[in-house]
Amino acid sequence: MKNLFYNKSSDLFPNVIPQSGIEKFIQFPLIRLIIILILLAPSPIIFRIIRDVFNKIFDAALSLYLGYLLDVLLIISLVVIYNIYTKTVENRKAHELSFNKFSIELGFGAALAVIAITFFVIVNYLLGYYSIEKFNSFGNVVFMFFDQLKVGFIEELLFRVILFKLTEEILGSWSAIAIQGVLFGFAHSGNPNASIYTTIALIIAFSIFFAAGFMMTRRIWFIFGFHWFWNFFQAGIFGIQNSGHIQPSLITPNIDGPIWITGGDWGAELSVISIVILFSVSLYFVKIVSQRNQFITASWRR
Repeated sequence: MKNLFYNKSSDLFPNVIPQSGIEKFIQFPLIRLIIILILLAPSPIIFRIIRDVFNKIFDAALSLYLGYLLDVLLIISLVVIYNIYTKTVENRKAHELSFNKFSIELGFGAALAVIAITFFVIVNYLLGYYSIEKFNSFGNVVFMFFDQLKVGFIEELLFRVILFKLTEEILGSWSAIAIQGVLFGFAHSGNPNASIYTTIALIIAFSIFFAAGFMMTRRIWFIFGFHWFWNFFQAGIFGIQNSGHIQPSLITPNIDGPIWITGGDWGAELSVISIVILFSVSLYFVKIVSQRNQFITASWRR
């Protein structure tokens, strides 16, 4: 009987035996990557247009709340489209987006993120590097809750569920971890206050953490929950810059201390505290993945 606690890596492989040249072409992972990106691309654009229309015809408060609804509907649309893609192109169920263990995995990821970022803040507070300057509107909390819901899901869908999985099919798990890590790091290199050090920090800590976290269950929910609540609590609650961005927050802090501890103008992701914690947890995840035989060798060795 299928293990209910995690999907097997093979469950995410296409259930197709190509019979013709065109079928072999379509089933090549790079081509499938292009196909799914083309299918997903219209949704964010359409919802952006709808949001702009709402901003013009409704008052600011109503358009803001309707925007939260649009964020949820955008995620639902992406889930539906991805399920259609796996059914029609890969002839399988979208196990990586199945709702089996949804609440447990999402909750565990969120809880781990809250614990990690709160520990970071407490350490900096005790060292005298973090202090509360003032409290802001609770509306900032609501805004960031939905904004990071959208950001966390889209980034994990693109980098782990799509890019990592399809790269892994060809090159194997370790190469896929490296490739998605480098791309994830450099995808943030255009952010304010970015540097080679911020890119390296993202690659070493967060990229490996997210990839290994995905491989443990072969579902999106744990890494999505962590990504969502890390960003939400870091920026929306504690007012720490989120990958270089200053965003609405409940707390306006005063952060003054060594960059290697506070993260400076980039945020907690540059701090050695976060890097050590997440890299250590990543190694534990890798151990679990290995025990579950979730690592995949390169296609030419299978």
